[in-house]
Amino acid sequence: MKLTDYFLKQGKKNAPKSKALQLIEKVWPDIEYKKNIRPSMFVNEIFETIEKKFNPGNAVRGSIFEYLIMCVFFRENIVPFFCQGNLSFVPNVVFDFILFDLNKKPIIISVKTSSRERYKQVELESLAAKNVHRNARCIYITYEDDGAMIEKKIQSREITGIDEVYTTQDKEFDKLINELSKKNYLNPESVKIVKTGIQLG
Repeated sequence: MKLTDYFLKQGKKNAPKSKALQLIEKVWPDIEYKKNIRPSMFVNEIFETIEKKFNPGNAVRGSIFEYLIMCVFFRENIVPFFCQGNLSFVPNVVFDFILFDLNKKPIIISVKTSSRERYKQVELESLAAKNVHRNARCIYITYEDDGAMIEKKIQSREITGIDEVYTTQDKEFDKLINELSKKNYLNPESVKIVKTGIQLG
């Protein structure tokens, strides 16, 4: 199934208007294509091809990365999830992705193409979430950067909101996706913790 049609079927109503998704579809038109390749290879191969062929701007690059992570969720059956969601009692923060395990524990996933200073924003958002939802698991995924610097800050307790950091360039990302794929998730509507956002899957 074409990517745009697949996302529409899953509930992403604005999918046909997404330039990022259109670019992904040009190099990888079918969500099921090469189903057995590792998630890291899937993300990196498509992202690198788009960079070389189309040289997208920074805003589109960020959207491409978000869509690729969503593709990974669908390919690995990590569903249902919310994208661009607000948690109850956490005002003015929009989280990239939110999953709920069977214990109603929020798993918050933030994605950025480059960490640089952006990790500070993710840290503040994670702290805001944990101030209300104390059992939340906050995961940070980047494309470009080695997460070693952020990992050191986590270990030294300089960072206390972000629990884990991964880069799609590393096999640890594949381990994370494998772990998440083995869990079962609640329909977010039944949790009544998410105020707004798009439920997919």
